[in-house]
This record gives sequence, structure tokens and C-alpha cells, in this order.
Amino acid sequence: MSLGFRTRKSVDGLAWQQESCNLLTRAFGDACTAQATAARKIPDTILRVSVFDSGCGKQYKFAANIILWLLAGFVLADAGIQGNMQIIESVDTTIYRHMKSHMYCRPVIPWLYSTHLTLCRQKPHAILSMYSNFEYRAEKHVVTSMVKMIEWLTVDNGSAGPGRFDDARGSQSVEAETARWLNSTTEGRVYVSVRKVWPVKFGVLLERQVPGAEIASPKPEGERLPTFYSLMHPLDEINPVLVVSGYSGSVRPAYMSDLNQQAVFMSEDPSICILYNSSSNSHTIWKVRRAKQEENNLVLQTTVQANLSNSPASAMLSNPGLYLHSHSHSHSHSHSHLTSPGAPGNSHSPTPTSSRTRPSMFPNLWVTPKNHHQAQTPKNHMATLSRTQSPSIFSGQHLRLTISPSPSRSPFPRTPCTPLHSALNETLAESEPLVPDLCLDHLWTDNSLGRATKAFLTEDSVGQRYLCLMLSQAGMLRCIKYDYTNDRSSLIFGSISSIPAKDALPIKTLKMMIVVDGSSSLSLYTGVVHVSRINLLGLPTFNSSLFKDFSSLNISSRLQSPSTTPLRRSSLLTSSRPASALDAKFEVGLSPVISERSNFEGSFSEDTGLPLSSAIVALRDPTDTRVTLEHASGNFYRITLPEMTSSPLVKHSLTALKYILPREAALKLVNKWYATRNAPGSGDFSPQGEWMMFSMMLLSMIGYDTDKLTLMCPVETSGSCSPLVATKKFRAAESGSDNDWEYMLSSPFHMAAGNSLSEMLGLQRVGVVQKSQEVNSGSVNTKAPLFSHLPAILFALHLVYEDFKLNILHWEYCSLLVTCLDQLASDLQATHYLHHYWRDFPTVCPLHGPPSQVPVEEAQKLTFPAYFTMNPPHVLAHLYMIMGGIEPEPFPYIPQVCTTTKNIILLYSVAAADCSLQDIPLERFLRRISSSGQKPFVSIDVSMSPQYHLEKNPSIHEKIVLLTNQLGLTVRDIQLLAPGVSLLLMNAQHMCRTCPPQDWPASAYHLIHRPDLVAHREEAAKNEKETGSRGKDPFNIKVRCHRDPDSTQEARKVSPTSKDEEDGMETLDMDMLALRWREDQRISEVRRMLCSSRAVTINIIQRPEVSDHEFLEEQERHLYALCIRTMSLPVGRGMFTLYSSAPVITETLPIPKLNLSGKAPPRGTTIDLSTIEVPPNMDMWPHFHNGVAAGLKIAPNCGEIDSTWIVYNKPKGSLDSPTEHAGFLMALGLNGHLRNLATVNMHDYLARGHEMTCVGLLLGISVAKRGTMDIQTTKLLSVHLECLLPPTSTELDVPHTVQVAAIIGVGLVYQDTAHRHMAEVLLQEIGRPPGPEMENSNDRESYSLAAGLALGLVLFGRGGEAAGFTDLNIAGELYHYIEGGHKKPLLGVHKDKYKSPSYQIKEGDCVNIDVTAPGATLALGMIYFRSNNKAIAEWMVAPSTPYLLDQVRPDFLLLRTIALGLIMWDNVLPTSKWIESHVPSTVLTHVHRGGSQSTPGIDYESMHQAYYNILAGACMVIGLKFAGSANSEAFQILWKYTRMFTSFTKRSVAELAGKSTIETCLNVILLSLSMVMAGTGDLDVLRIIRYLRSRVGPSNSTVGYGSHLTIHMALGFLFLGGGRFSLSTSNMAIAALLIACFPKFPTHSNDNRYHLQALRHLYVLAAEPRLLIPVDVDTGRLCQVHVSVRFKDTDQYRSQTFEAMAPLMLPELSKLSQVVIEEDSANHRYWPVWFSAHNKTWSVLETLLRSGEGLAVKLKDGRYPYGDAPSGFQVQLAHLLTQDKSARWTMKSALLEEVSGCSARLVRTLVGGSAPPQPPSAAAAAAAAAPSASTSAGPSSAPAPPSPRIEDGETAFTQALVTIIYEYLSVGKPQAITNWLAALQGVRRISVLSQRAGLLLWQVKLISRAAHFLYSLSSASCSCSPAGESLSPMEVTSPTVSSCSVEPSPLVSAEQALSLGKRLEMLTDSWLEEVSQEVVRYLRGEQERQYSAKCAFTLVMRDLPLPLPLLGAEDLTDPITLLAALQKARVPSTAIPPLVTMLFSSA
Repeated sequence: MSLGFRTRKSVDGLAWQQESCNLLTRAFGDACTAQATAARKIPDTILRVSVFDSGCGKQYKFAANIILWLLAGFVLADAGIQGNMQIIESVDTTIYRHMKSHMYCRPVIPWLYSTHLTLCRQKPHAILSMYSNFEYRAEKHVVTSMVKMIEWLTVDNGSAGPGRFDDARGSQSVEAETARWLNSTTEGRVYVSVRKVWPVKFGVLLERQVPGAEIASPKPEGERLPTFYSLMHPLDEINPVLVVSGYSGSVRPAYMSDLNQQAVFMSEDPSICILYNSSSNSHTIWKVRRAKQEENNLVLQTTVQANLSNSPASAMLSNPGLYLHSHSHSHSHSHSHLTSPGAPGNSHSPTPTSSRTRPSMFPNLWVTPKNHHQAQTPKNHMATLSRTQSPSIFSGQHLRLTISPSPSRSPFPRTPCTPLHSALNETLAESEPLVPDLCLDHLWTDNSLGRATKAFLTEDSVGQRYLCLMLSQAGMLRCIKYDYTNDRSSLIFGSISSIPAKDALPIKTLKMMIVVDGSSSLSLYTGVVHVSRINLLGLPTFNSSLFKDFSSLNISSRLQSPSTTPLRRSSLLTSSRPASALDAKFEVGLSPVISERSNFEGSFSEDTGLPLSSAIVALRDPTDTRVTLEHASGNFYRITLPEMTSSPLVKHSLTALKYILPREAALKLVNKWYATRNAPGSGDFSPQGEWMMFSMMLLSMIGYDTDKLTLMCPVETSGSCSPLVATKKFRAAESGSDNDWEYMLSSPFHMAAGNSLSEMLGLQRVGVVQKSQEVNSGSVNTKAPLFSHLPAILFALHLVYEDFKLNILHWEYCSLLVTCLDQLASDLQATHYLHHYWRDFPTVCPLHGPPSQVPVEEAQKLTFPAYFTMNPPHVLAHLYMIMGGIEPEPFPYIPQVCTTTKNIILLYSVAAADCSLQDIPLERFLRRISSSGQKPFVSIDVSMSPQYHLEKNPSIHEKIVLLTNQLGLTVRDIQLLAPGVSLLLMNAQHMCRTCPPQDWPASAYHLIHRPDLVAHREEAAKNEKETGSRGKDPFNIKVRCHRDPDSTQEARKVSPTSKDEEDGMETLDMDMLALRWREDQRISEVRRMLCSSRAVTINIIQRPEVSDHEFLEEQERHLYALCIRTMSLPVGRGMFTLYSSAPVITETLPIPKLNLSGKAPPRGTTIDLSTIEVPPNMDMWPHFHNGVAAGLKIAPNCGEIDSTWIVYNKPKGSLDSPTEHAGFLMALGLNGHLRNLATVNMHDYLARGHEMTCVGLLLGISVAKRGTMDIQTTKLLSVHLECLLPPTSTELDVPHTVQVAAIIGVGLVYQDTAHRHMAEVLLQEIGRPPGPEMENSNDRESYSLAAGLALGLVLFGRGGEAAGFTDLNIAGELYHYIEGGHKKPLLGVHKDKYKSPSYQIKEGDCVNIDVTAPGATLALGMIYFRSNNKAIAEWMVAPSTPYLLDQVRPDFLLLRTIALGLIMWDNVLPTSKWIESHVPSTVLTHVHRGGSQSTPGIDYESMHQAYYNILAGACMVIGLKFAGSANSEAFQILWKYTRMFTSFTKRSVAELAGKSTIETCLNVILLSLSMVMAGTGDLDVLRIIRYLRSRVGPSNSTVGYGSHLTIHMALGFLFLGGGRFSLSTSNMAIAALLIACFPKFPTHSNDNRYHLQALRHLYVLAAEPRLLIPVDVDTGRLCQVHVSVRFKDTDQYRSQTFEAMAPLMLPELSKLSQVVIEEDSANHRYWPVWFSAHNKTWSVLETLLRSGEGLAVKLKDGRYPYGDAPSGFQVQLAHLLTQDKSARWTMKSALLEEVSGCSARLVRTLVGGSAPPQPPSAAAAAAAAAPSASTSAGPSSAPAPPSPRIEDGETAFTQALVTIIYEYLSVGKPQAITNWLAALQGVRRISVLSQRAGLLLWQVKLISRAAHFLYSLSSASCSCSPAGESLSPMEVTSPTVSSCSVEPSPLVSAEQALSLGKRLEMLTDSWLEEVSQEVVRYLRGEQERQYSAKCAFTLVMRDLPLPLPLLGAEDLTDPITLLAALQKARVPSTAIPPLVTMLFSSA
């Protein structure tokens, strides 16, 4: 056996499990019954499958091996044969060797073995032998507990099945193994033997093995140990069992301690047990239930009072029998071996938290002071069974009763060498009572002839229950009849019967028993009634390599004459004995799979030496219909009993008859049928043949002479309606004649199938006119068992017949059933039934029925049951009346049989009555029948579940869908309903499909064909489950990082790149990008601008006067300028590729190269920086950014990133840069994966002392732990911050950048926590003075800024509520740092520390605001964010006088403006007026005034610098407030200032303020503009970025590294995350953006003086996925849809909406109120989806956006996706032609060749198309449609073509079908096409008088009436819905209300139904001319006439009644008399006009 399995890099658990299950099912399906050699191959096969790719993680290997192993055990155990033990042992041994080497497998191997044995249910000695080699002694307590579970789960329920363990050698080996590996932990323990373990409903029951000595000298009852104990859970305690009533002559509860009681049988349902009393030789039946608290109180109090004088210690020590270890065994067939509570030893005791303990129920009984425990704790032997904290542990045969205290309750230590007496005393001091869990109630006592060796429960064919006791010694099976009480709380036992038997087993599937009788033969019984003998025709011995098709099972109803003909559908196999009894006989076998082979050589013959069938000695292993026979020779044979029936018709009929007949009669029927069906012989088991067999058997049991019945297969009578006669048999003639042809035409096969074949092939029907002959009518036997039940049988089968009418797959059975019904109705003289069957099948059933065999006088003697009605129930007419507004009588039905009838009538009745779903009056609509007459109606639970109740009353259509779902109907069930019946359900689905309620279950959405809504709910539920445990984890963002593999391969073929040329942007979602920006190449341009792995091109021309050497230097200088730009690219590339890939964990993360070389065209000469002088290590920080960019590609939802993989990415060679790895570590912190880094690896990184690594690691860990106040992270940061270390700590040489990273890390870890101590420390660190000595002298500005930003993070937005910080005066201190002044004296440790001044910096006594002002300014703005505190805001206002303005640095004005905007956040407006309001008037008057307009004494440079910085600061505030919103006003104002400052760079005004100031302000405004347009990819912004980045060279000296860094950050914001992410405006997002976009940019690549460059990457904390990506739910491909977005109303705007095409970047959801997909119902191509902020759908939308998997949408049938339609004009044409109600159009089939969607293949099949042709032009499409009716357009309108006649044939049918298909697809009703197809075909088949024409006629009538019924339902729904009220667009807050306003039209229009009805009326009108006289004669009741099928169908179509004898000749002349007579006969009003017309015309 060879198996292959696909190697995977990563394994999904569920997919793995499914694939493994399928693989193993194919591999091991026949392994359990194959030859013995196959058993040795299975372990190797499993290992071949379970070994994975070496790159896969060990956890996945382990999980895969578990699945394979368990599945293998399940498959092998399925056969239920004992021979499986060899295979199990072989598999277990091999798997154990394989798994023992894996560290992940070792701790759970015990659990694994127990689970495996749960499935296999085999003997445990193989497991114990493997555990004996278990090296890990620390897990031995787990091993012992699992042995207990193994024994618990391998109980065989008392049968001699696979769980048998009766060989002595096996028992000794178990005990030996148990003793060997438990001997080291059993010192001081005492054991009690366990005889058997029984499974019960509540857990397991343990039966104690009573030693012989204890039985010989029994103790008084109060001193005995209980004999039964219970275990409710593996970790619970073993408690004694109580017994109540009838035991020991007392009603009081007592312990089960009778030594003579032994368990025989246990059952879970019902919960009973059977005990055998050896002293009285009787069996008692007990109910197993939970013990009550009052019973426990009684028994414990009694026990204490009875033993007050006893010393527990002496009692225990003087009772050797309590602790002795006994090896005795009883004669039971199976033994289980258990060990009891208590840990095996000290070192292995489980922790208290791991055990399941319960508080004592009786603390007052046993609680005593510890110092008086010996004198005041009197207990009997029960007190010694103390509870322990350790789990109960089973081992071998012993119940170990621990006498040491519980570790959780005893204050004393436990030592293994404690003496027994001290341990005993300690136990008595701390022990608690064992409170019983279970109690036995006595139910029944049976005095038997001996002990039962086996017991089981069985049920007969009619539901009678029996408890069977196999008394082997007496040779009989004792059957006790029982039943439940009315409340099912107890059992009632009845009669007792005995059957001679040696062995017996139940066959539950057949509800029978197989019995070995006294002659060792096999018989079948159902209950106590004998069914048949089972004849085995010799059991041959096979060679293991010989495969033969052998059938050995015959069931004969004639006991004396066993047949020799083998019966098919049987199998034989052999099975091995246990390993202890193997010999050569057991190595042969035959698989049931092999018996299906067709070609074999040789044959079997009788062999006199073979064992006979009468030598069966035992039965075993019953499963399904299979059982194993144990032969006297020692062989085992597996046989399969045949099934009861295979035909649905026979199955339903049999079930109906069993329900309606008395039990005795039903039992005879079932037994007779089983014996008849499976009698010896080949048999015809086709549906037709099986029904004929059943019907003949049924009629014979009624008493018919079946040989003289004309009942045959359905026969269509000829046109002359001649009576049915028996065909004449001709003698064989030598020469052929016409009689041969006539005989073939009159054969049953031709009569059954000839007409249907002719009809399908379009041929003329061929038949033979049978001559009328005298029919020999037999006589019925009135003494037959079922004759008296003839009316009940007719009624039951009639209800089955009516039920089958509702399912189109059952229509063929109706024609089979109707012949039998016709015969029964004829004999009962049920005229109405005869007329009913004749109208349904006039070509099969004659009007007056077949000849009767029942005499009239006998028929009149029959008693009709109360439920029998003389008018036959007609389900189709019943539905027709309901839709017509008439409420008929309740319809009868048989439970569990007529389920379709019940469901459909209930649905139609609820729709017509519009009753509440919570209270459906079932008795008003349905009538349940029973065999004993009319009973009170039994309610059926069809009420809705509470979680699906709607807040308002649902519409009628919603009620129908919900009720359909509650009744369990699926889409498949609805499709199988008859066409006219399913319309109501399909219409409800159609009406609810557009906008269903949002709180429906998934099954209801499946019903309405909305898999997209199901996908939304499932995705939301899955993500909610995954993130529920993590709470508010910021790293639960998931992204779509997979692509279509086909497109990926194509992309690789188009652009093959080497590893060195990879630009790091290959993982982008190109499918989404191509769909979102499909009309330009902006993505390619962005990739080109952000590529840093390729050498740049140096395009300069060598001038003639320049030498080669000078030109080379010039090239290098130009290359240096380009390299400055290249070094700034990684930051932007990291933003562009954010969260776009999932790494392969077996490989290192590829980091693209940072290429700083160039190429000079045209030869491509490589130029590098070798000649000119460049700054040292200028590429250090760019490499850091490159590593961050590479790490940020990893998505947060990649769960495989662990510490091992992080360390695996460490640089290993000299070529790998540790700086890039440092950036990689920071990126892992930004996406949350650094939380998985182990502490030891973290220490290893920091111990290396690499500055960049420390920066990246500290920042990464801080971000990963942000807001958690994590203690370990705080300690880690404190090591690098002197301010957080104690004064006496060792001084560490920490680099300055590491300190900056640590101080900002403190702010991140404590962000938004308002931690007082950290806030105080950070406030002091802002003004940290230089020194002492040489310390803190360089780049002080960045440290102070970091401290201020960290303070702002800790107290962000807390300024108005920081009541606990008033003493710190934070605002005052910050203002002091901003405005300056004298330094405040240092206090505490700082005073001593800074005694020594700085040797490099002399600051004086004043605060250096150049250092402290930036951090303090931003900190003040962040703390008072959105507080609108005008007092604080006044501090930030720019000075209004030139003098004061000169005191503030211009760049500080930018920061002050930002802080002012943060404080007054609510006043920020995107207008020029708001921006310029920040500029003082004195500045405005002097700006842009030079030359003659200048004013003396004014510093115009300062004025311009202040002006530009204030403008830039105000623009940045707008950028922060409107970040990610794409607000048009904000964009316009920022775009204006961006263009203005861009123009300044080329004008002289730049000289006034300085080019560097203009460049800085331009960068700030550009960054603000890109923040507003984040994720939108706006082309205008992209163009200006492309222009600004092109400024390279000597002419752009002010454009340095900082400018390029800002430009590429703006580019990254514009395409954030590959266009999938935008920016949030939450508090922490604003803080992160403020830190990342700090408006002070580096002057060179290593500049960290003012701002640490690593902080530029904190923008990640503000990114959030908001891209709405539609995905077609059927194809899984991305698509485009229309999206309507509605904003919430604010003070600034109201009723704001916009529409766009998705993929779409949505605004922040907190600002939206509604998102609608495809809102325009008239033109949409996809089904609409509504998301509202007022219901649960909003959380679904949030989850879908965060998951990144896309929004599932459902394409409408017949529609093309946007962009894929052949012609837009053609789509409009479809709406034009179908929406116009005044005209009807005839379509050409060519238009349907282009149908898209799920119905495309069906439509092309119907209209004859094979493949979609080329799309036609618009002109061709217009010409393809022509009006089919004259409209009101005037004379110019096209004339209407003549309407086709019915007889036009295929052309007219196809034309009508094409028109209907085109119309229904264009309006989104594809499900109605099948109904119309059935209706059109029905009209055709009716016209040719098909056999099923009667059923089809009713379907056409139902469809015609359904149109009006559905219209009335829609009108009622609209009139009572909230949509009737006037709602403004903003008041529509739920999908339900919105859908009502645009409710679709019903599924079937009245015009189409009228057309269909008229088509049928035309047909019947043409018939009426022929059969009018027949109709009149029929109505007059002329019985002697014969009537044609056309007459029957005319009566049905015209709703004409049954014959009216009151219509005499004289009545036909008076119309008034005629009308009165018709009304008296209750003729329907619709039938009166045609009836009067015919009667008068005939007169």
C-alpha cells in the first residue's frame, strides 16, 4: 500500500485533519479485515504519511502524528473484531518509537494513549508494556492516572467483545508490568482489588472484588466496606454508592455493602444496572441516579452515631481484609483494573490548582481541633476513605485507599518514610467524609435459574422495549418487557418471556436479535417474536491469498426446507483470536471490499470436511447489521444481515402502516415482509420490483387472492379505455407471428416504460388493444390478519401517496402506489377515492376501479376508524384552497411519515393567516392521526429560537423563511418540491434576499442564497473567537498577504529577478493594486522611486574644458548627492510595504541591498565613492532604516514568529550588517512579534553592547508592551536610565542614543496610564542639566525632547482631569522650561550627583530653553489635548510685538502653533482664515514688503521666518486632525500652501526668510498633505512628490538628507501598506504621528541631535486597515462594487454622503453612520449589503476590515462583474426591455449566449448554446429584440407577431423559454426559471396525455393561482411594514427598514400566470369540444359509461365537482333551479359558470 502526501511549508490544523481523514479512509478502509500480512504494513504506511518536510515546525509534526494515529485506531476499531489487537499493538509500538524522540510529544504521551484507546476500545496490556520502557519517571503520576482512564474507556458493557481480558497469561502480565513500574511509589500504601469497571450515565461504577475469606466470615453490616464505588470524573474522588428501598429491608439509604451482590449489566440510556444476588439466586434491576443531599445527611449521621465507641485507628489496623491485595478473579468474562486516589509519591504530586476538588457538604461532622484529633474524631471504616488532592489513579486491579493527608489541606510536610501510625493520625486529623455521588433505586426483581452471563437492551420492530438476560446454564434468553413512565422518570416492567438460546445479541439497526438456539442454529427475533431462520450453506476455509465472491447468508421463512440458493448482499470474513490463542486457523480472511470483484477463477463446492452451519457456539461484536460468529472449530466468521428495504416507497409505506396498525398486526406485517423480501433467491430489488413484492405481500395478508388480481405495474389503458385483463400466454411456435409482437407490446415492462420512453423521444406511442375477456375474480379471505384493518391501510397509504405528490423525485412512486390504492378503494366501495385516483391517473386507473374481491356485505361490516374521511385528503387541492382565501379543514398527517405534507401545509397556512411565529395554532391547520382513534392534538415545537427574535414584527416573507429554516428545510429540499408547491418558499427567499435582517442564523442566509452574508458572520465569529482572549490587543490586525498563485507565476515569468536585484516590494498585493488603479502606472512609478537595490544612473555630460580626472570627481560628487537621496529611501519603502507578507519560517528574512554605487551611461561603468571625501559611517542609520523596512513587511497575524526564528536571522558573517538586524528587531516590536523573544535571547542581544541593536531592541520591546506597565520591561529600561536607578547603583556607560530610546520607551510602556512616578521622573528629565564632568554633554536636545514626548504619552489628554498631579504643578514646570528663567535648586539624589559641574558646557543659572523648550512645548500640547483650555492655550499664542517676537526662535513658533492646535483641537478648521488667525497682526503687516515699503527697525528676516513657521505649524495641525480622511477641504487648503511654498523655492522671497526655513516649512506642509491623503495614492500629490525628489545636485544645496527623508515619508504615507492602510486619529495615533513627523529633520544621515531617527517609524502605531476589498464569494476573486458611504451628523456638516467604486479606502468608522454595498437596486449587479452603526452589522464591518480577507459579495445571476460586460448598452437594453410593463418582448436565443453567473451553464443547455460566442455589437443587440405586442407608441410601433399556437411544437416552446429566461435573469429571479420550465413542459405533456399529466395539471393550476397569492402577500407586507411611514434618508437606520422601501416585485407576475393559465385553457377548450358529452354524462353520474383521460383533465382544470345525481333532465331547463342545486351540492363558485354553460348546451 503506497500513499503520497503533499509536502507543506506551513500546516493548517483543520485542513490537515480533513486531508488526513480522507487519506486514511482510503488507505485503511479494508485493513481491518485483510490478511494478517497487511497488519504488518500499516505502521510503515502511517509513518510514511506522518513524516513531514524537515522545514515544518515540531509542533505541527506532533499534531499531524496525533491525527494520523487516532484516525488509524478509529478505522481499525470500526470493524469491531478481536483480531485488530495485532494491528493496534504494531501501530502503537511503531508510533511510540517515532514520537518518543520528539520533545513536544513526551509530556502528552499518556493522554494520547488514553485517547487512542478510547477509540479502539482494546486491551490495555500493549500500552502498559510500552510504558514500562518510559524513561521519564517525573511523569509517572500522569502515566498511572492514564491507566485508570484506559480501564475506564475499555469496558465492554458485559459482552464478550474486543474488551475481553480473560486469558490468565495476559492478566498476569498486566499485574507484573503494573507492579514493576509502580513499586517505587507504593511504599506505605494499601490496596483493595477491583473486580470490574462499569460505564454509567454519570461516569463509571467500580465493583470491589470481595475476597473469599470475607465472604466466609462476613462482618456485621455496619462494619463492611462498600462493594460499589463511583467515579464521576478522572480527577474526582472515588466515593461509595448508596442504595435505597427494597434492599436490606429498609427504606433508609445505606451503603451498597451486600457481599452477595454482583453486577451483571449497566446501561446509560436508560440509566439502570442489573445486579445478581448469589444467595437468593435472583436478578434485581436498579435505577442509577445522583444521590440527594438529604440522603447523604442521613447515611453519614447514621454512620457516625453507630461508631462513636470505635477507635478508627484500631479498627483500621485490626481489619486486614481492608488493605490486603487480592489476586482472585470471578467468573466474569471481562475484568477491568483500576487504581485509586493518591499521588504515587512526594515528588510527583500534582499542584493543588490542577485538581478538581469540591468543598465538603458536611463540614460540621468532621471538623475538629488539631490538638484533639485523636480523642474527638471517632469514625468507622468509612472515615478512612479520605479525600485527597491528587487525582484518582487506576492501575492494575487495585483500588488504592490513600491514608496520607491531602497536600492542600494538611499543614504538615509529607515524607515518604512516615510510619503508618503517624500517617494514620495525620489523616484522621485532616480527613473529610466521602460524600456519595450516586444512588441505586430498586425497580424490579426477577427470580432466575442462574446468573446471567450476558444482558442487553433491545427493541422490536414496533417500538416495544425488552431487557434480555442470557442464562447460559439454563440455555434460555429471558426477555423482560419494559417501558417508560409518562414523565420518563422511571421504568415500568411487564410480561416476561423465555426463548431457548445458547447465545444472543441485538441488531439495533434492524431492531432485531440474532439468537443461537439449542441446535446451534441461527434465528432472527424481533422482540419475542420469531422472524426467520438464518441458513449458512457451509463455511469454507479460504487461503489467505485466495479471493472469491462468496455469499453465505440465507434467510428462510420455511424452517424445514433451507434453500441452497445464496442471497446477495452478504459478506463473510474471519477474525483472529487474542494473541494468547493464535494458531494457523486464524490467519485466513476475506475482506468485504474484495467481494465486489467481478472476475474470479474457480468456484466453491460443497466439502464434506467443512464445518456445518449448525456448529455456531457464540456471537460477538455486533455493529450496524454485522455480527461475528464463533464456530465450534475455533474460527470466527463475519456476516452481514440484509437491510429491511431499499425503496423509499416501501420504507414510507411500512413506517405508516406500523404507526397506524395495532402493534400485533404491525409486528406480523414487518416480520412477514422481512422474510418475504430476503427469502432465498436472487430477488428484484429495484424500486418497482420491491414495491410489487411488498404490495402483493400486503394484499395477501389482507386476504386477497393475489393470483387472480389484475394488479400489475402501472399500465396505461388504450384510447378506448378498455378494462384491464390478464394477458394470455401463447404456446411456443416454430415460426414467428403477429402474436409474438403483441405479446411483447403487452408485457409489463413495455406497459411500464414504453409510453414514458416514447414521450421523451418524441415518438408515437405503440401499444396493443387488449380484447375484453371474462375476468376470474377471486374471493377475499376475511380471516386474514389484516382484513379488518383494510380502511386504515387505505387511509395510511393514501396519505403517503399525497405526501409523495409534493416531491418531484417521488412522482414515479405515485404511479406505482396508485394501482394498489385503486384496488383497496374499489373493494371498500370508496367512490370518492376512485374518482380521485382516476382524475390523477386516468390512463392507469379506470373510473370505477378494478374488479373487487370483497363482497359487499363483508365490506359493509368493516369498521372505519375515526380519522377516516369519505372525501380523500387532497394536498394539492388543499394548498389551492389556502391560496384562494379559503381556510379548509385541518389536514391529516402521520408523524415521522408525512413530514413534507406537514411542513408545506404549515408554511402555507402561516403565510395565509399571517400568525405570529411564537404562537402557531397547529391544531387549526393540521390533524395528527393515530391507530386508536382521534387523540388530543400533540403540539409540535416550531417556535423560533430566542436569539433570532427580531426587534420588530417580521414581514410575512421573513416569517416564511424563518419557519422554513426552523422546520429544517434546506435549499436542496425546496428544489425537490413540486414546481407549483415551491413557489411560495422561493418567493419568500426572493423577497428577503435583497436586504435580510441582520440577526438571522447562517442557515437562514443559506436558504435565501446569500452566502456572502454567511461568510461575513463566520469571519466575524472566527476573529472574535481568536481575539476574545487577547482583549484590546493592538496587534490583532490581520492583512491579506496572499495572492492568486497563477498571477504570481505569471508575474515571475514576466519579470525574472535575481536575489541581488530584489527591491523588497515583491510581496505587494498586485491583484488589489491593479484593480484599484487599473488605468495608470502609478504603482510602477512608486516602486521605481523607492527602489534602493539598483545602482543609480549618473546622467551628466563631460564638458570640453573638463579633464577626465575632474569629470570623475564631478561624477562622484553627483553620485554623493544621489546617495543622500538613496539613503533616505528605506523609510518610505517600509511604509509602502507595511504588513504585506508572511515570511517562510525555514528561511531568513531577505533584506534588500542598499546600493550606494552608480552607473555611467552609455557603457554602464560602475562609479563608487572612492575619490572624494565622504563622512565616515554615513550609511549606518540608513542601514538601520533598511532593516526596519524589511521587518515591517511581516504581518502581525503571522503566528509562527518565535524566538528561534528571530535569533535565526542574526547576522552570521562579516558581510551581514548588525545594524540592519537592529532595525529588524525594532520592526518586530512595531508589529508585535518581539513579545515572543525569550529573555535569554534578549539578554544576549543587550550584552553585546552594540549601540544600534540596543536602540532597536529597547524601542521594539517598548512598543510591543506599550500601555501595559510591564514590570519586566520597566526593569529592562531602567538599566539604561540613570534616573530610574537607585543612587547607590553602579554607573554604566550607556550611549546617548540608547538613553534616548530608553526614555521614550518608558513613555510607550506607560502610555495613557497617568502613572504618577513616571510622570514625575520624566518631568525632571526634560530639564536635566549637563554633567557631571564629561557626561550629558552631546545631543542634549534629543534627550530633552524624548523626555517631553514620553511625558506627553503618559499623560496624553489628561490635563483637564489630572487631579492627582496638582502638587507637581506640571503645567507650571513645563511653562518654566518653555519661557526660561532661573533654574530651580536640585533636590535629593540629584543635588549630590550634579555637584561636579560639566567640563564642556557652561549654562549658568538660567534654564537653557534651546534644549528644554521643544519637549516642554509638545508635552504641554499633548497633556492638554482637546481640553480647549484657553488659559493654557494663551501660553502658546505667538507674541504680538516685534520685541517679544525676537525673544522666541522662529522654529519654536512652529511647535507652539502645533501645541496650540492640540489644545484647541475642536476649533481646528481646514480654512485659510483659521490658519492665518495664528499669525500676529504685526507680522502680517510686514510680510512680503521689501524695498521702498520696508520699515526701519524691523527685522524682516525674523518676520518672514515667524510667518512661515506659523503657517507650517497650522498646516501640520490640519494634517493631524484630518489624517487619513482624504477631506477635500483639508486637501485643498494644504495643496494651496504646498504649491505656494514650492513656488517660494525659486523666488527671491526665499532669501528674505532663508532657503532652509522655506525648505523646512515646505517639508512640514508636504508631510501634512500626505497624512490627509494617506492610502489614497492621489496623483496630484504623487506628481509634486516626484518633482521635489528630483531636486538633486549642486543647484539644490538646501535639499539635504532631511528633505529627502520627508519627501519619501510623504510618498510612503500616500501608498501606506500598499494602499491598504490609512491613518487613525485616535489619541494614541495622534501622539505617534506627532513623534514620527516631528518638524525638525536631520541635516545628514547620522544626525540625531534634535530627534532620534529611529522614532520616525512610530507612524506604524497610527496605521489602521480601512480598505474595503470586495471578493466574489463564488469565485474568490477580487471585484469592483458600488459603495455608498453616509457620515454622522456633526455641528459642521449634516447629511453628507458620497459614492465610489470599491476597492475603496473608507473614512474612519467612528465618523460614519452607514456603509451600503450596491445601494441602487435598479442597476446593481451584486446583491446589496448594509452596514449600519446602529446594529450588530457595524462590528462585522470592523472585523472584516481588520481581518483584511475582503468583503464577500454575491454576483447576481445573469450579470457580469463591472468591467467584464460585453457591452454596456446591452445591459441597459436588458433593463429597458424588462422594466417596461406596457409591452412584452420576444427575445432571440443569441442574447442568452452571454449570460454570466451560476445559471450560465443551465441557460446555455436549455437554449441549445454550447459556448459563449463573441460579444455582439450594440446594434446587433438592439436588433435581437422585437416587440411582441402593440404598444401605445403610435402607428410607428412595430406590429405584434402572431402568437404561437400550442401545436407549434419545439419552436414555440423554445421561444417562450428564451423570453422567460431573459426576463427573469434580467430582474434577478433565476430560481423561478425551473418552475416556469416545469410549467411549460407540463403544458406540453398534458397535451399528449402523459401518464403524469394529472400531477402536472395541478402544478400549472397552483402556479397560476400562486401569482395572485404572492401579490396579496406582498401587498399585506408593505401595508403593515414601517416603510409605510415617511422616513427621511437619515432616519433609515437598519437594513430591514431600508429594504422595505425598495421591496422587489413577487417572483411570479400576474400577467405571466394569466398567460400560462390561458395557454392551458386554450388546450382544455379544444378538448371540451370532444368530451363535452362525456363531462355531462359524468356529472349526471352515469356509471355504465367509460370516460377518457381528456374528460378527467377537463374536470380538474375547470374545477368541476364529483357526479351530482340530483341533476335530472327537468332541472336543466330552469336556470334558477340549476343554480340552487349546484349551491346545495357545494360546488365551487368558480366552477358554476362553465358547468351551467355545459349543462344548458347539452340540454
